[in-house]
Amino acid sequence: MGPQDSAIHFTGDEISFNRIFYCSKKSNGELCEMVKKRERWWVKHLMERAEQTAETYNVDMATKIHNTTYKTTIERNLIPDREALTTRIGSMIKSPNSTWAEKKQNPESEWELPRTYFDG
Repeated sequence: MGPQDSAIHFTGDEISFNRIFYCSKKSNGELCEMVKKRERWWVKHLMERAEQTAETYNVDMATKIHNTTYKTTIERNLIPDREALTTRIGSMIKSPNSTWAEKKQNPESEWELPRTYFDG
């Protein structure tokens, strides 16, 4: 018999070397019910995530990624340091591309902060 002051007591026929060290099998070698449920839940979770990923990263998204991120990397058009990043951000704000220029013209644009946003 083990220590009397322990909060955990291992007794009965179901206790075995595998149950303690591998925490998943009964003394007869079968998986415990909770392990089976956990594995079913995990497989279900992974299948749901796979569906969400397939919806998000469809052919159009893959093409977009290839034409932007991949193209930038291949062309070595990366931002080398903080100063270059600051310069690029400033350039984007002062001289936005045509898509953002159109959005900026609209005073009710969802992309524009109110003029008083940073006021005390």
